Amino acid sequence: MTRRSYVNYPRRRHKITIRRLIEVDDGKGAYTSEWVTIAAPWAEAEGLSGREATLDQVHQGIAVYRFRIRWRGDILTADQVKFGAINLNITSAQDPDGLRRDLVIIADTAGARSDVA
Repeated sequence: MTRRSYVNYPRRRHKITIRRLIEVDDGKGAYTSEWVTIAAPWAEAEGLSGREATLDQVHQGIAVYRFRIRWRGDILTADQVKFGAINLNITSAQDPDGLRRDLVIIADTAGARSDVA
C-alpha cells in the first residue's frame, strides 16, 4: 500500500481562516461576543453559485463556496470562514469518503457578519 503524500497539494493555494464566536468576560461582570480564530488552513476554494435574497429587509447577493482542507474534526456549522475579505457562514462540513483525509466545507454569505452587536 502506498502512502498518500499531503505535502504537495497545488490546488490548495488559498489561505482561509476558520473562526468561532465565543463569549469573553469583559472584566466588569458582563460578557461580550468575539470571533476567535481556531484554524488557518490552506484550502482548495471553488465558487459554486450566487443568488439574491432579502435578509433583514435588505436585498443582497448571496455567494456559495466549497472549500476542501485537510481533515479536522472540530469544525462546527456555527463557525465562519474568512476568505480574503469575505465572511461566510459554514452550512456543512463533511468527510467526502469517510477516510478522514479531507474535509469539504460548504459556506455562504447569507447573513454572515464580522461584527458582533
